[in-house]
Amino acid sequence: MREDTGWDASPYQWAAAGYMGAINSGKTICGVLFGASIYLGYLSGIGSTDAPDLKDEKRVNAIRSVNELFNEFIERFGETDCRALTGCDWSKKEDIKRYFKDEIYKDTCFRQFEYAVEKCINEKSLANR
Repeated sequence: MREDTGWDASPYQWAAAGYMGAINSGKTICGVLFGASIYLGYLSGIGSTDAPDLKDEKRVNAIRSVNELFNEFIERFGETDCRALTGCDWSKKEDIKRYFKDEIYKDTCFRQFEYAVEKCINEKSLANR
């Protein structure tokens, strides 16, 4: 996606670098949804020179695409809360160690990431029509 946007990879990789385990609490949305929402908002605003107005058509499109992302995520994974999705309390060191040792991310975060990337690519193809 970085290549598609023309972004220099280095500075943007840091945009959400502090968002691990829902800010080490697990009590907020999955980081995959957080990142995909930002990308979908960016995608909707391509070509705009001003910040979005309340009823701007591009803003309405951004809201629609993010709502679809979340609703379909919930249908597929049952939840958006990081702790519920991973079974890890990110405020506990032993849970963080277990997450990496048991490779919990392979059956949770990786599947959720694949879903979000697919949604973003589909949305991008719609935007290019």
